[in-house]
Amino acid sequence: MFPPSLLQRFGRRVRLGLVGGGLDSVIGQTHLLALRADGLADVTAGAMSVDPETASASAARLLVPQDRTYLDWRDMLDRERNRPDGVDVVVVMTPPHLHAEIAEAFLSAGIHVLCEKPLCATAADARRLADAVAASTALFGLTHCYTGYPMVREARTLVRTGLIGRVRLVEGQLAAGDPGVLREPDAPEDRHWRFRQAIAGKGAVLGEVGSHAHNLAEFVTGRRVTEVYAHLSTVAERREVYDNAYLTVGFEEGAVGRLWSSFVAAGNEHGLELRVFGDDGSLHWRQEDPEYLWLRRPGASATRLSRGTGEPGAAARAATRLRAGHPEGYVMAFATLYRDFLSAVIAAGLGEDPAEHLSLLPSVEDGLSTLLLAEAALASHNAGAVRPLARRG
Repeated sequence: MFPPSLLQRFGRRVRLGLVGGGLDSVIGQTHLLALRADGLADVTAGAMSVDPETASASAARLLVPQDRTYLDWRDMLDRERNRPDGVDVVVVMTPPHLHAEIAEAFLSAGIHVLCEKPLCATAADARRLADAVAASTALFGLTHCYTGYPMVREARTLVRTGLIGRVRLVEGQLAAGDPGVLREPDAPEDRHWRFRQAIAGKGAVLGEVGSHAHNLAEFVTGRRVTEVYAHLSTVAERREVYDNAYLTVGFEEGAVGRLWSSFVAAGNEHGLELRVFGDDGSLHWRQEDPEYLWLRRPGASATRLSRGTGEPGAAARAATRLRAGHPEGYVMAFATLYRDFLSAVIAAGLGEDPAEHLSLLPSVEDGLSTLLLAEAALASHNAGAVRPLARRG
């Protein structure tokens, strides 16, 4: 006998509202693919763009009824919170300087929030949002999507089981250099918001790409960054924000490392990878070859660990949907985060503890950690000195 699934016991799909993520969004289509993968949710409402025509067209494409198509997220909140069939979850996909205000408002109404990274544009906003999450009965998750890869979760498990010994060195990077980010457009008005200082801040590269390298390093090692020495630069002509960052960092328990984030590594298609070195060996994972995790030990041949084969840990098995040799890829990794979060929402709706579903999902504290690093990195660069991270007590 097969026991009824969470969804069966809940009796319906989770109702989602989207803020941002319309047809003009860079990340919106990825979210739509990911949230559909496991059939746990339907998009039932949306304020999907600041442009009225785009907002309407985006909602129509998803068959969202006209009376639940909104031009402002505040209107969506006011009306959805009073509907008997109102949204259970809102997914926030706006530029990060808007995340805190939007997320706080929905959390205060008891509506669960799944938020795009980086958590916010500033550490001050991130601290305020972390307080709002702590004060709310609603759940909060952050879409650092690369943590959903089975072999990333396997790396986390192997570090915790002591396979490579005590962690000593950490090398993480997300160094991109495709045409979309390598150069500024000829017309300033065509500049993407991530390269506008007024929206993304001078240290935009630290949030937009550096957040992934940092989050991956902390996720796998289980250790927070505690101090940083930073060198930031602007390489692209006419760009008003930093687009390359070299960070030398210290971690809890004495490990040291380097984090490189860049928009100007010309020719790199994506450039996310992580290497963790312990006393007894090392692990190496690369996002453009994500099915494999390399284990290397001194004096021995390298071992390639493959998704779906061998004896992976429970976390990797749970994130695996397809047989070995059938690549799953980025969208399924993203979908794993949706499955984790929506399962937690359903469990909470059934009066059950959602904690087991949230255990591997990036949290508001993970997002705050990245903003604290960005804050300290900017201070370090300006002072030319090591700066500690201002951890909360």
